[in-house]
Amino acid sequence: MGSPAARPVQHSAPRGRTRNGTGASGPVRRALGPQLIADLEKLCGRPTIGLFDVAKDLAAVALAAWAGHLVGHVVGTLLAVVYIGVRQRHLSNLAHECVHSKLIATRGANRLVGYALTALLGEGFLPYRSTHAVHHAKLGSDDDPMFQSYKAGNIWAARTARGRLSFVLRFIVRAALWRLPTTAARTLVTKAPEETWRALAARAVLWTTAVATCWPFDAVGAFLLYWLVPLVFVRPVVTWITDLGNHAGLILNEDVLLQTRGWSSHWLTRHLLGGHLDDMYHPVHHWCPQIPWRRLPEAKDLAAQQLERWDEVPWCSGYFARRRSTSETPCVIEDIIARLSATPAHYPPRARGAAA
Repeated sequence: MGSPAARPVQHSAPRGRTRNGTGASGPVRRALGPQLIADLEKLCGRPTIGLFDVAKDLAAVALAAWAGHLVGHVVGTLLAVVYIGVRQRHLSNLAHECVHSKLIATRGANRLVGYALTALLGEGFLPYRSTHAVHHAKLGSDDDPMFQSYKAGNIWAARTARGRLSFVLRFIVRAALWRLPTTAARTLVTKAPEETWRALAARAVLWTTAVATCWPFDAVGAFLLYWLVPLVFVRPVVTWITDLGNHAGLILNEDVLLQTRGWSSHWLTRHLLGGHLDDMYHPVHHWCPQIPWRRLPEAKDLAAQQLERWDEVPWCSGYFARRRSTSETPCVIEDIIARLSATPAHYPPRARGAAA
């Protein structure tokens, strides 16, 4: 898959601005062909409204917290916490854009915003950038953090799932009760190997400043309830659900066109699980990681028109259930179960995926 570290030919541009190439790897370029790559490069212009996206997500968090506090009832509070966790996942999608230097026009600004977003989310920017580069470059290998997360979730055991409900209970609900929140809490309070002590200190200062700002207004409890609780208990679950949709059942495939899944759905699922489109159009992102998230639908349309093997690309309709308008197309959960059921009965002792 295309590596975020790839360095395509730089077009004429002001110093410090991100490159216009697609970031496609050699195997992807050969699979897509020169004409499609050339057309996709036209979608890689420099974004100018990335800060608006960040502000919109943060405003949605503040509005949800205000609504939860105003309602007061436990149901209103729980709904607010869940929705804030969803928007935190949206913010992590924007941090992902920064990792690929495509949220804002300059590389320096992407780094700055990326550091701020990951700090707010209790993570380090450098560890995220490092592990994400490995994910793109070595998808499906033992080093791939996504493959490691699937191993931690024992996802290959889903070949015995007796349907969608069984899958959701065994591999989503069970993970949400212990593994995911404990991992999130550990990440929040520990230093990753790739993270510098300076970055860790800056993260601590940011959180201390947030608490100190809330203190005079007697809002520390509200901050912990409406930011820390969803960060530990909700956002990891949303991330795990979207991660499953991205590669589960496909990650061991060595064909660059068949390692990643895309999907479509109705507006509510799109909003909750498809924030900033990357997860919904994940094949296109892996092929050409430099395409900004707003241009992914256009990129998918171009690929559907020009790519001879487009019908082979895994694409689902609906996430937990099939959409009535496309009832012949499996939903994501069905596709995961079917593909895992077709894998060998033994647990793969080693991933086969190589760098792409």
